[in-house]
Amino acid sequence: MPLAVLDFEMTGLDPERDRVCEVAVVRGAFDRVDAEFQSLVRPTVKVSKGARKVHGLTDQILRRAPMFKRIAPELVKHLEGAVLVCHNVPFDVGFLHRELDDVGMPFAPPVSLDTLLMARRLFAFKRNNLENVARDLGVVFDQDHRALQDARATLQVYRAMVDILAPDGGVTVRDLLDLMGALAPDSPRRLEQKRLLRKAFADKVTVFIDYLSTGDPRLRPVHREIGLYALSLPYMQGFCFLRQGERVFRLDRVHHVEPGGRPYEIPEFERRV
Repeated sequence: MPLAVLDFEMTGLDPERDRVCEVAVVRGAFDRVDAEFQSLVRPTVKVSKGARKVHGLTDQILRRAPMFKRIAPELVKHLEGAVLVCHNVPFDVGFLHRELDDVGMPFAPPVSLDTLLMARRLFAFKRNNLENVARDLGVVFDQDHRALQDARATLQVYRAMVDILAPDGGVTVRDLLDLMGALAPDSPRRLEQKRLLRKAFADKVTVFIDYLSTGDPRLRPVHREIGLYALSLPYMQGFCFLRQGERVFRLDRVHHVEPGGRPYEIPEFERRV
């Protein structure tokens, strides 16, 4: 299936009040772009001051733009039959469905990939907004924050993420969705990880974790053996045998947990805490 990267610029962030004022789609495959679509949209509400600072679109600029109903058929044409990619799928798809419903063109929920969710669950960026993720991945990011530039950047971010996750190319959309689902906060995999951590802490034996440290997103998870001093999930504090020092870990950066079994003693200063 082709990819269709969607980005909207909005009059504001209120899902009940605000409307789309620019739309862009970049459609193609992982290694190519087949078509691009971009259009300003004349909204039915005024652009908020905060939104103007982000994208620079004013009521005067948008006054002669087409209404959404005029560009809707072309937009749907670029989205149909594709895997939808957005940086924050719930936001963009929520506005997409509302705008299309309002003009009498309901659109079936597409298969979608969220690069924001990929950033949060599969990597360890210091910040997960599109600009920061792009910079950390070496993707050129246009500071203007217009829809087409952001859609292009999102596609490049997606490509860079997939190249890191599967350098040999052996990954499918289903693989990515399954992995993100497995690492959701209350997924069966996460619940089992919590159980193993609590048991190791109670038994005072080590566990092995595959852990994503902050820093270079191109680095794979590091296999570490830790002895837990304190456990207050999602945070855990303990001794890292790889680093030979005390560390604090976050569960959302753990990809895998398995029993270690090595007994250890909690330092006296930790017992008094």
